[in-house]
Amino acid sequence: MTIEDYQGQVRAILAQLLSETPKADREQVLDAYTELLVRLHTEASHQLLAEVIEDARTRLDARLSPDPVRQTIATVQTTVQDFWNGLWK
Repeated sequence: MTIEDYQGQVRAILAQLLSETPKADREQVLDAYTELLVRLHTEASHQLLAEVIEDARTRLDARLSPDPVRQTIATVQTTVQDFWNGLWK
C-alpha cells in the first residue's frame, strides 16, 4: 500500500465521519471511526511487514546461493539499500 492509498482511505473515513448526522452520539461515532482507522493501520502495517520479510528472505536466499553472480547482486542490493537508508536518516 502506498502512502497515497493509505492517505486516500483515511480521508474517505474522515469524510464519512464528518457527514454523519448530528443526531448521532459523538462518543459512539468516535469509537466506531477510531476502530476503522486502527484496522486500516493494522492492515497497512502487516502488508509492509510482509514485504520486508519477503525482501529479506530473497536477499538471504541469494547470499546463501552457491552462484557467485546471485551473491554479488545481493551485495550490491544491500549496499544500495544502506546508502538509501543513510540519506533518509
